[in-house]
Order: sequence, then structure tokens, then C-alpha cells
Amino acid sequence: MEAFDRPFGGGDESGPVQAPMHPAWIRIMPCSIELFRTVPSLNPFPASWWADVFPDEDIWNEPVWCDPGDVDDWIAEAKEHHYGASDEVIEKEAREEYDRATGERSDRIAAFTIHCERSGLPVPHTVRDLLEFLLALGLYRGEARDGQLFVAPQLYINPFDVLAFDKLEAIEEAAEQRGDLEELTAIAVRRVGGVEYEFDSEGHFRLPGGASSVTVSVSLAALGEHAGLPPQVVRGMLLELAEDGDVSTPVDLGSFPLAEEFELTATDDLLGGYPNDELLPPEHA
Repeated sequence: MEAFDRPFGGGDESGPVQAPMHPAWIRIMPCSIELFRTVPSLNPFPASWWADVFPDEDIWNEPVWCDPGDVDDWIAEAKEHHYGASDEVIEKEAREEYDRATGERSDRIAAFTIHCERSGLPVPHTVRDLLEFLLALGLYRGEARDGQLFVAPQLYINPFDVLAFDKLEAIEEAAEQRGDLEELTAIAVRRVGGVEYEFDSEGHFRLPGGASSVTVSVSLAALGEHAGLPPQVVRGMLLELAEDGDVSTPVDLGSFPLAEEFELTATDDLLGGYPNDELLPPEHA
């Protein structure tokens, strides 16, 4: 298992915290960006902290991209978790999923490489390289104290503020960012509302009794906290989803108090469209 897939320990007495991060970086950055989301403090701390968390590992020389492994491993795992289908069908689907994931991974690496070149920065290959890249790009700030590097996260910065996009790329990135907000909001509605669901024999999302929608009690503040978004952003996203018919509510979303609970009805299409509990890189989704 990669180091950045493990729970983190160490840090100060209050324990590690999650640094706020713009959702788009999950799509744009290498997988090991997850390492730099978890910090002992949002204030400057020694850059050696991550190595202290994993004292028995050469953390700085870890690769920045996850290794997808061998297709045979994917087939073996699929056979362990799929029942009722023939081995031939399971293998075919596993190979197709492997090809999709590795294709997405290759596309992300190529796009990230282009952003590095446009920024005039070396392409990071190791975790140490990635920290240096984040510092150079301004997603982390650093300062020297008594000969030691102290760093602090600024991952909340929008990619549009530090990367160069051409016209088509900018349009596509804006659409992707809108999709990120929709996914985070849908996940928050499902999680905060305690929506019960299951997956049928074909792996399709299903509400109890095959219902086409579910009504839950939520607040904009609670949704925002779970989604890692300002509640005002969640309000705007719900207003868009209401226009599209994906959610409905008897209250005026435009003026309803952030902390008060209200009844929200969400469709199975919206909730089932985002079955994960967090945003994931495309090849992991």
C-alpha cells in the first residue's frame, strides 16, 4: 500500500488536520497530493514532519503517481467480489476497467506534464519533488527558520489563479469545477441526510423500494461542512440542481438561514450518480 494511502499519525498534541484544498487539484495533481493535504497545523511547521510520521520509510523518494498494478491482480480481485457471472465475463469486465483506469491515469500524467512545462517548472517524480513544485507554484508557502524549512499549505487556491489554460481548456476546466461542486454537494446530501441505499445485482444504485427520490432533513451549514465548501457555495449549487429538477424543497433556498434545517428531496439519479464518499481522481472513481 502506498504511504499516502495510510492513516496519518504524529503531529502536535491536537493531532493532524486536513488542509482546505480546492477540489480541482484532486483531478489535476498526482495522487500523492493526498500526503500534503494532511498536516500538523495550518500555520508554518517543519517540512520534516512527513518524514517523522513515517520514520521507517523513504517517504521523500516515493513516486508521486499511484501504481495501478498488473491486470491479473485486477482480474483476481474482481473474481473475489463478483458472484453469479462466469469467469469469462468477469475477466472481460476487469480488463475493460483496467484499460479505462490506466488510460485515465496516462491522460492525467500527460496533462499535468503540460502544466509543469507551461509553468517553467520541472515535472515532479518523487514526493520531495512534488513539495518543491507546490512551493514554487504557491500552493505551499515556505520560510527558513534557524536553517530549517518551515511550510504551510495554501491548497485552497484555484488552479485558474496559478496555471495557464488555453481557451478550450479553460472552458473544460470551468465545467469540470462545476461538476466537482455538484458531486461534493450530492455526496453531502446523501451522507448528512443518512440516505439508505443498496446496489442491485448489476451494481446499480438503488433507493429502498426502488423509489425515484428521497426526502431528508439537512442544513446548508452541515452540507457545507461535510462537503468542505462554504455553505453559500452549497446554496448556489442546490439552486442550480433545483432548476435542473434534481432536488426540490418547500423553502426559499435563496434566503433560507444557513444553520436551520429544512426538508430536501433528491432524485435517485443525482444520488446514484456519485456513489463514492469523496472526490477521487478519475482513474480511481
